[in-house]
Parts: sequence; C-alpha cells; structure tokens
Amino acid sequence: MENKAEKKGSSKIKIIAIGILILAVVAGGAFFGYNNFIKDKKNTAKNAVQQVNTQQVNTQQVVNNGQTAGTVANSLDQVVSSQTFQLDEVTVNLADEGGNRYLKVAVYLGFNDKKLTAELTAKKPIVTDAVIEILRTKKAADISAKNMNNIKLEIIQKINPMLEKGQLNNVYFTDIIIQ
Repeated sequence: MENKAEKKGSSKIKIIAIGILILAVVAGGAFFGYNNFIKDKKNTAKNAVQQVNTQQVNTQQVVNNGQTAGTVANSLDQVVSSQTFQLDEVTVNLADEGGNRYLKVAVYLGFNDKKLTAELTAKKPIVTDAVIEILRTKKAADISAKNMNNIKLEIIQKINPMLEKGQLNNVYFTDIIIQ
C-alpha cells in the first residue's frame, strides 16, 4: 500500500516538474518573440524619423565630399510638413565664372512642431543668411531638378543646429528664377 502511495506522490512531482519546464520554455519563447518581432514594430514610426535624421547627417558628409546624396535626398519627396514658415524672397549671385548669373527663389521651411514658428520668426535674419550662404556657392548647373533635394538637405543641415524648439524636416521652393 505504501508503494502505491509513493508512486502517486512521485508521479505528481513529475507532472509538476514537467509543467514548470513547459512554463519556462513558453515564457522564454514569449520573451524572445517580443524582443525580436513585436518590439520592433512598435518603434517603427520613431525609427523612421530617426532614420531620416541620420540619413540627413550622413548626406551632409556625402555632399561635403562632393558626391551625390542619391536615395537619401529622394527621401525628402516623401516628407510632408504640417507647418511651413516663409522666408523673404532671396536673390543671390551664383558661383559661375564672371559672376553674371543670379538666382531668385522663394523659400518655405517645413516642420511639424508649432512651437518652432516663434523661434523661426525671431531667428529669421539668421536663417535667411544661412540659406543665402548655401545658395551663393551654387552654379547655374547645380540648380536642376535632380540636385534640388541635395540643396534642400544642405539647407536643413545648416539650419537645424541653430534651432532649439524643433527641427526642420523639409524645404520648399515655390519660385526659382535663374538669370
């Protein structure tokens, strides 16, 4: 009789041990799945914004080396700003030989944070100067449809370090005249 009771107690312990083992395996699998699959999907939007900002920084290095920014510059086509800030119309001499050519543009800065409007208003002369500084280095051949995104990225990268209440995410040109 004692032998049967021992076997019942022993089998209960085995069942409990197997149950704990199964529970540990399921918990480990759930942890692994969360870290590798679900967690990544939750951060997709945040990572996309960080990726654009990282690409902009990397593009600055590429542009400074005289190479084309390519696909990073094309990412600006996909960014639509919820707010814009109009700069005064800008007229600059281009860097062509002889200095006979000039560029006239109307520039809007794109961003998403409403707080940035007041800061841009206060820093309008500084921001306009930064845009002029960039555009003065361009030749007439640089002002083409395929190079405009690179110019936009240069402007964003020049102005963003000056801003404290937000960041630009796009630049819009509404008028471009080359004479």
